[in-house]
Amino acid sequence: MQQIAGKATIYIDGKKKFIGDSYSYTLGNSTREDSIGKSGVAGFTETPAAAKITLQLIDTPDSPLAGIEDVKDATIVLDLLDGERQYTFFNCAYIGDPLEIDQDGRASVEFHSASAARRTK
Repeated sequence: MQQIAGKATIYIDGKKKFIGDSYSYTLGNSTREDSIGKSGVAGFTETPAAAKITLQLIDTPDSPLAGIEDVKDATIVLDLLDGERQYTFFNCAYIGDPLEIDQDGRASVEFHSASAARRTK
C-alpha cells in the first residue's frame, strides 16, 4: 500500500509562519446521527461540520509557537507528496485546550476552517 505524506503550511496575514509534516484532516460537510423509531432506525439527521486539520508543529526560534492559540484567520495549505492533490483550509481558527509543548518542542494544534477546497494539480 502506498503511503501518502506531505506538508502543511500555515499562513498568517499572508506570511508563511509554520510548516507541519504530521497531520490529519477532515473536509467538513456534515455529521449524521440516526433517528430511532419503534421499528428501528427511521432515518437520520444531519448537522453541518467544520473542516478541520490537526498538525504536529515544532517550537523553534524562527517559528515560535507562542501566540498560536490566538490565531483566528489563518490559511493552511496542505500539499500531498503524491504531487496530485492540494487542500486549502480558509479562515482557520485555533481550537482546543491551552497549547502543550512536549520535551522535544513538539505540539499538537487543531484548527477549524470555515471552508476547505481540494485542488488537483
